[in-house]
Amino acid sequence: MKKIVTILIALSLFAAGCSSKKSATERIQEKLGIEGIENISGSMSGGWVVTLRVRNETAYTPVIKTGEGDLYCDNVLTAHASLMAPVTVPKKGIHVVDVPLEIKLHNPLRAISLLMRLSEKKFDGVEIAFDSDIEVMGIKKHFGTPRVAATELLNKLGK
Repeated sequence: MKKIVTILIALSLFAAGCSSKKSATERIQEKLGIEGIENISGSMSGGWVVTLRVRNETAYTPVIKTGEGDLYCDNVLTAHASLMAPVTVPKKGIHVVDVPLEIKLHNPLRAISLLMRLSEKKFDGVEIAFDSDIEVMGIKKHFGTPRVAATELLNKLGK
């Protein structure tokens, strides 16, 4: 579950506009990526920290100012994740970045099912909805999506 939550927050960096001509956002998106998950630690009472290895080939330092999302399993709201502090992605290189999350379970039994699926890398029936605010080059942008299949998000991230 935490991997999907991490992807949900990180996806904010990669969301693109709907223009037929590549926008600055789309050009930046091509140079950003999640290389892997280094570590997941925490507890339900103290929050979670997901440590990502992130590639940023741009000369910019994007900052995820806010982020939150809902995880659905078989059409049932299962968990809500909130970014606890801004996340900065350093420019030029591959960096290790901590993503602090607060996770609230809405359906603990469904969460167990979700964790089992994720451990088996089966994402069918898992959906994500998220909202986030990103700042790049002093420009603030709101990104989000209504419920979308986790498999679709993973394909967009190249996972």
